[in-house]
Amino acid sequence: MIRKSLTVLLVVALVASAVPAAALTSNPDIQVIVPQPTVQPGTENTVDFQLVNDPGGAEDETVTARNVRVRVGDKSPINVLTENLYVPQLPGGEPATQTLRMSVPSDIDSGTYRIPITVTYQFDSGSGDAKQITRSLEVPVKVQSGPRFVVTATNSTATVDGRGTLNVTMENVGEEAASDATFTLASSNNDVSLGGGAQATRFVENWKKGGEQTFQYDVRLGESAQPGNYSLEGTVSYKDASGNARTSPALTVGMRALPEVTFDVSEVESSLRVGGSGKVTGTITNTGPLTAHNAVVVFQTNSQTAQATETEYAAGSLEPGESTEFSFTVSVGESADPGPRQYGVQVNYRNGDGDQVQSDVVDLPVEVNESGSGFAIRNLESTLRVGEEGTLSGTLVNTDDEPVTNAVLRFDPSGQTVTPVETEYAVGNLAPGEARDFEFEVEVSSASAGGPRQFGFTVNYRDEDNTQRTSDAIEVRTDIGPKSDEFEVSPVNATYAAGETGEFRVEVTNTREEVLTDISAKIYTESPLSTSNSEAFIAELEPGESETIVFEVSSSGSALAKTYPVKMDFQYDDSQGETVISDTYQVPVEVTESEGGGLPLGLIAIVVVGLLGILGFVYVRRQD
Repeated sequence: MIRKSLTVLLVVALVASAVPAAALTSNPDIQVIVPQPTVQPGTENTVDFQLVNDPGGAEDETVTARNVRVRVGDKSPINVLTENLYVPQLPGGEPATQTLRMSVPSDIDSGTYRIPITVTYQFDSGSGDAKQITRSLEVPVKVQSGPRFVVTATNSTATVDGRGTLNVTMENVGEEAASDATFTLASSNNDVSLGGGAQATRFVENWKKGGEQTFQYDVRLGESAQPGNYSLEGTVSYKDASGNARTSPALTVGMRALPEVTFDVSEVESSLRVGGSGKVTGTITNTGPLTAHNAVVVFQTNSQTAQATETEYAAGSLEPGESTEFSFTVSVGESADPGPRQYGVQVNYRNGDGDQVQSDVVDLPVEVNESGSGFAIRNLESTLRVGEEGTLSGTLVNTDDEPVTNAVLRFDPSGQTVTPVETEYAVGNLAPGEARDFEFEVEVSSASAGGPRQFGFTVNYRDEDNTQRTSDAIEVRTDIGPKSDEFEVSPVNATYAAGETGEFRVEVTNTREEVLTDISAKIYTESPLSTSNSEAFIAELEPGESETIVFEVSSSGSALAKTYPVKMDFQYDDSQGETVISDTYQVPVEVTESEGGGLPLGLIAIVVVGLLGILGFVYVRRQD
């Protein structure tokens, strides 16, 4: 019986070996392979992984997986940005490479993290029906250890069309220290420059684990820049603990461009007049957004007819919204036209970093009034004469509609022959229409030609705003009289008979408005008059005072009966102590015929001459 059974098995084996065996197949089985799983924290990474259809058995063939769909889960500290992937078909043994894009947090710990994925695919089950399988898999990701850097804070003071400082604070959040680190900050925007270029670097010799570093950069923003946020790029090149040179992923550094500091002008008032000077006042306000330190308001004008006495006004520091008043004294030329004018102010200041900044020009509308002094001089009187000291007096009237205070009338004769003793006369306060008398003592040089003269006056005063102002010139016209005699000379006793000698008495009167002293008088005679005492002296004469002086005069006996002149001059000291020699005066002297009833002297002389002739003739005849 046993023998028979073995025979049957042998026959079956021989039959089986003689017939070819059928090929064996396996259903799809998808696996995940990650060739390079390392990622950098604090930046966006990509990780490539492979989907492989490999059941792992000894079968000859693997069924192709079709419509392979990958859905990424969200249960991971790493933020995966890729949500779905698709592979049309995945044959056995042929890997399909896929990519996951992910953002790795900067503060994540190093180590391996698994990103869950769900894989759904279909395949032919062999019976003609499509079968679908869903599997949960994982993509392992390894967060690299060592130094890692994150930006923790930024602060910028840069303004549009200005400059400022950008502070970037960074922290080494990695597990190791870094050495010989260089942080490079770069700008790809033409409106933003770093230290005058597109990039700038800073160096740190030792950057400890957990250590913070603040890097400072000089930032300039162009005039076409806009307020708001700008993005810069930073990278750290360093050596790790093993001395290997490494470079961090690119870091995004935000910078906020502040609006340009602006100013506004209000409450502008002007007291300008054509041909005069006045005040331009107003209020300037810092409209933000930063504090303007050590601000100086600068007066700007493109007009040749308007000039500020001082072009800068120190305003101090102005916080956003803070205001301060300013004031400029401005002179307007005579060629200017009255009416509205547009000047401007500009503010020079320092920002929070001490950088010098200049604002745009702010318009300054002002009104220039017509030329006009606001004053008039009336009732002008003059006692001026060539070579004398006199007075110029009159009445100053405030013809304006506003009161003035501390008015001072200034006299400017603008010549070398007329000299006022004092050039200023304090008038005081004048209400509108009010008048006040004035008087100047004036000395006229003897070199003056006399005649009509035009003099100029100006008034310095303060207006209702207590602003110091100067009026236009007030022109007045007066006459300077010709030179007058110092003395009036009148003969008291000036009649003599021919051949008589007697006292010559003359009354001398001081016609000047000053005291004259040490007056020495001298007479000069010509034939038939003579003198043996030609000098006389007067100690002092008050204005208008008279005194009689005495000389001795003789007339010859042959003098004809008529009037003869006696010349006289004076040397004296004036009230200034100067010694002056007067012009020559002529005093008339009357000579009358000789008294006594005899023959006239002329006739006697003729008779005497005749007798002498006769006696001479007789003597000659007797000698013959």
